[in-house]
Formats: sequence, C-alpha cells, structure tokens
Amino acid sequence: MVRQRFIFCGIAAAFILTGVAQAQGQETQVSGLRASIDTPDPLADGDQADEEAVPPPIAARPTTLEAGLAVEPPPPPPRRRRREDDPYAALGLDVGGLTVFPVLRAGIIVSDNPASASTDRKGDIGARLRPSLRIASDWVRHELTVDGSGDFVFYDDQTENDSKAADIRARLRLDVLRSTTLALDVGYVLTQENGSDSEVPDTAIGNRTDQSFSQNVALTRRAGRFAATLRAGSVWRYFGDVDLAGGGKETNGDREYVEPQAAVRVSYEASPALKPYVEVGYAPRIHFEDRDRNGLNRNSDGYRIEAGVAFEPSPLWSGELGVDYMLRDYADPALSSIDIFGLTGRVAWRPSELTTVDLSLSTDLNETSSADSSGSRVYGARIGIAHDLRDHITLSGSAGVDYEDYQGSDETELTVRSNAGVLWRLNRWIAWTLDYDFIYNDSSLPESDDYENRLTAGIELRG
Repeated sequence: MVRQRFIFCGIAAAFILTGVAQAQGQETQVSGLRASIDTPDPLADGDQADEEAVPPPIAARPTTLEAGLAVEPPPPPPRRRRREDDPYAALGLDVGGLTVFPVLRAGIIVSDNPASASTDRKGDIGARLRPSLRIASDWVRHELTVDGSGDFVFYDDQTENDSKAADIRARLRLDVLRSTTLALDVGYVLTQENGSDSEVPDTAIGNRTDQSFSQNVALTRRAGRFAATLRAGSVWRYFGDVDLAGGGKETNGDREYVEPQAAVRVSYEASPALKPYVEVGYAPRIHFEDRDRNGLNRNSDGYRIEAGVAFEPSPLWSGELGVDYMLRDYADPALSSIDIFGLTGRVAWRPSELTTVDLSLSTDLNETSSADSSGSRVYGARIGIAHDLRDHITLSGSAGVDYEDYQGSDETELTVRSNAGVLWRLNRWIAWTLDYDFIYNDSSLPESDDYENRLTAGIELRG
C-alpha cells in the first residue's frame, strides 16, 4: 500500500505541474490541420523540415529476433515531419553527435480483470509507467540507433498481478567500404505470461517472467544490382519460476536454451522501388538441461527459407513482404518434427502527412513443455493507425491477432488485442494521454477463455 500511495502522490504532483505548464504555453499554442503530402511546402524561405522520431511500442509477443532466426530488420516507422517553429515538436537533447529523445508516460490505470481470470473476475486500480527512449546519431558516416521502451503496472489490491515489460534494441552500422557495411545488433526483451496462457499453470499466482538476450553481426556487400548479407549471432532465452496456489513452485529451468544463428540473404535491385530477395538460415536450439520435466531431450535443429520483396514505389508506400517456411527437427525420437508456412513482413502506408497506417505479419515456431507436443505454430497480424487531428491532437488505434496451434494435440489459442488512444499536447514537453485497451483470450481448453478492459489516463513528459 505504501508503494502504491507513493506512486499515486507522484502522479498527482505531475498533474498539477501540467496545469502550470499549460498556462505558460497558451501564448505558443496553435491549432489547425497540417498540410497533406500533396500540398506545397508551407515553410517560409530558408526554413527546413525537421523530423521527430517516435519510439515504437512494445510488441505484445516475442518477435522473430528473440524467438527465431535473426532476419533483416523491418523498415523503420515513418517519421512525421514538423516545422522548426512547431511549438509541439520534441527537440531532443544534443549529446555530442547524438540526439536523445526521452519520454515518460505516467497515469492511473483501471482494469476489470488484472488476473485474466475466466471466472470470478475482480477489478482493480493502479499506477502505470511507460518510459521510452530513442537515441539517433548525427554522423557523416556510420550510424547508431538505440530504441527502448517499457510498460510497468502497479495495482493497489492485487499486487501479485503487477506486470512489467521491456524492449531495448541497439544497432551500430559501420560503412567499411563504399559497397560494404557492417551492422552490429544487440537486444533485450522482457515479457510476462499469466494463467491465461496454456504454458502457465491455472493455479499460478501472478505472472511468469521471461527474458531474452540477442546479439548478431551482419556483413553486407553490394555488387552492381546484387547485394549479399551474411549474418551470425545468438539468442539466449530464460523462463522464470511461478509460485502456485496452496504452496509449491513451478520451476522452468528445463525450458531455457541458447539458439546460435546463421543466415544468408541475396537480393536483386530490379528497380529503385523493387528489390526481390531470398534468405536461408540455420538455428539449432541447445537447452541448458539435457532432459526436461517429462524426460525428453528438446534440443533441435531449425531451418528457415524466406522469399519476398522489399519495395518503396512512392513516398506513400514502403515495406517488405515475404513467404516464410520454417522446420524444426528434434533430437528425441519421441518428438515429431514441426514446420510452418506463412507470411512475414511489414508495410507502411502514408496517405498524407496527417495519417500513417502500419501492417505487420509474422510466422514462428514456439517451444512447449507439454509431453504430447513438440511445439506450437504461431501466426500473428497487427494493424495500427495514427492521425493528427490537429497539430497538438493525435488519435491512434491498433488491432492485433495471434493464433497458436499446438502440434500433436487439438489445443489452440487465439489472442486479440486492440487499443484506442488520444494524445493532447500542451507544449513541447507535456501532453495529456488517454488509452483504452481490450484483451481477449480464446482457448480450446474448457473454461479457459477470458477478457480484460483497461482504461489509462495520465500525462506524457518529453525531453
């Protein structure tokens, strides 16, 4: 209780400060729509467009980077252009060739089902903190980018359902030669699963905390219209233990593994707007324990092939779409091989400077601790939209679906996540925020379906 009251008092103080900042920013606030992408540049002579980088949201589920082969990173999210005299544009902090964009969202969250219970649903209120950080270099050669974000919820009564998530990624690109680049990537992802997930016992108290660490190096060589990329790295996966109702604990050390990775991609520039590619990869999984809780050896060999195209036919469209096939062959003869075929990639549509639409698709093979199954096939899709209603008002919405099918059994899981939000900027540094989230889990197991409604109101502080 002391911890929650301290957080609530801090947030209340921040709300009071926003009133002062709003009064000071009244003279600089302007309203009105920004011009569309087809409208002539409204800047005065000598002015130039500036860009504001917006950190990406946390992925709802592990991405291919931590759960499978490292692949060519998707195209970066589009950056909204803002005038240098825009009173709402984040300026960032200049740190010796690097520009730092820190953001902190703090607010009050109300949930009608923090435990994701299918029966006996109970609501609660709490505090929610969502820090994020983007660092971009301003170098003539080479490039460094760092993106990090977190989501931490602290409930008043049901403290066992407090949740946390984090995603941090850094990339250093070195221009070795005119036609050769070297890229170094590192990443850290923290996620949590509760009793609504079939891999977590129904009697679990609170959440299971999972972590992954990834690192890889990629060397790209261009020769005429052809480009080849050689990539190598590894992913380390760790699964937390879970306390059980009535005493006891589920230990998950037998699920932890390291996944070395190697991949080769060849692409061809058919035109400046179209680049077909083919990529093949190999990723074995080596568990830290020889046998799992069922006495099975879950070490495996993973193979992957993807064919697709990267495109940017106009400033309105860009992205990368591919067809992906993955196969995992297990060392234990009691475990059957599992494969998956599906779509992967991301598409960004910018119909105007006011509106951005993002679509992402994913395909993956996940591990399982079930004695009856080798693993699960996961298909994911997400669409998000952001629209600037005014220079200082941004509306956003998203919807995502994950479908998981367990090999060797009839068990399936469907997870739907949707969000709607409003961001009302008072000035460059402070904004009001309002978010609504809906989460629905549908399982083929009896009495395992659940849903949750969340409402978060707070403020955003930017550097």
